[in-house]
Amino acid sequence: MNINHKEFGKGYPVILIHGFGESHTIWEPIAEKLGSKYRVLIPDLPGFGESSPLPFDHSIDMVANSIYDWMKKNNIAECIIIGHSLGGYVTLEIAKKFPNIVSAIGLIHSTALADTPEKRIGREKSIEFIQKHGVAKFIDSFVPMLFYEKYREKHKAAIDRVMEEGRNIPEKTLTDYMLSMRDRDDSTDFLKEFEKPILFVFGEEDTSIPPARSKEQIKFMRNPYLKNLPETGHMGMIEREEEIFNTISKFVEVAHK
Repeated sequence: MNINHKEFGKGYPVILIHGFGESHTIWEPIAEKLGSKYRVLIPDLPGFGESSPLPFDHSIDMVANSIYDWMKKNNIAECIIIGHSLGGYVTLEIAKKFPNIVSAIGLIHSTALADTPEKRIGREKSIEFIQKHGVAKFIDSFVPMLFYEKYREKHKAAIDRVMEEGRNIPEKTLTDYMLSMRDRDDSTDFLKEFEKPILFVFGEEDTSIPPARSKEQIKFMRNPYLKNLPETGHMGMIEREEEIFNTISKFVEVAHK
C-alpha cells in the first residue's frame, strides 16, 4: 500500500504523525522549521490525505504495522516519533510492538488511557451522524470544537483550511478509525514500563481529552518531558505553533544525545 509523506532536512529521523480528520499538512510549518536540524518526515495515515486505505481489517495495531513498514522502506532504523491525538495512539502502538526502532516518543494532546464508556458512546454517535448526514456536515461541526472557544475567531483561517481538507476524507476512513479508537487497548501499563523519554503536551482547555485525564497519566511516566498549554484546546500545533515548535525542538535535542 502507498503511504504518502513529505520530508524536510537531513540527520536524525523525527516522525510527526497527524490526528483524526487531518493529514500531514497539519505538521508542515513545524516540520519545515525542525528540518533545519533533523530529517523530519510527516506521513499521511492510511486513508487520510493521499495515502491508500488499509486493505485489511482496520485497527490501531494494523495502522501501526503500516507505518512501521513505511519506515523500513524509508531506511529508518531508529527515530523519535511524535503523534497528535490519534497519531499518539499510533505512536504508542509502534513503541509497544517495535521498541528497537523508537528512541523517544511524544504524545501531543493524546492519551495512553482507553476510552471511557461515555467516550465510546460518543464515538458511536459520531458514526451514526456521519452515516446519516455525511462527511462534510460532520467535519464542519467537529473541527471547530477542537479549538479553544475563546480564540476560534482568531484561528478562523486555519479552522477553515482543516475543514476544507477534511471534507474530502472518505466516509469509510472516518468510521473505521472511529471504531479503531473506540476499541483500542489501554496503554498505561506500557507507560509504567517505558524507560525512554516521553514528551507529553496537553491543553488546559482541551474538551476532547480533558486536562484532568491527561494529568492522571503523568505519575506513570518514568522519564517525562511535560508541557501544559494554558488557554489552548486540542490543536496546539495551530493554537500555539511557536510554543509547540520550541517544545518539540528542545525535547528532540535532549532525547537524542
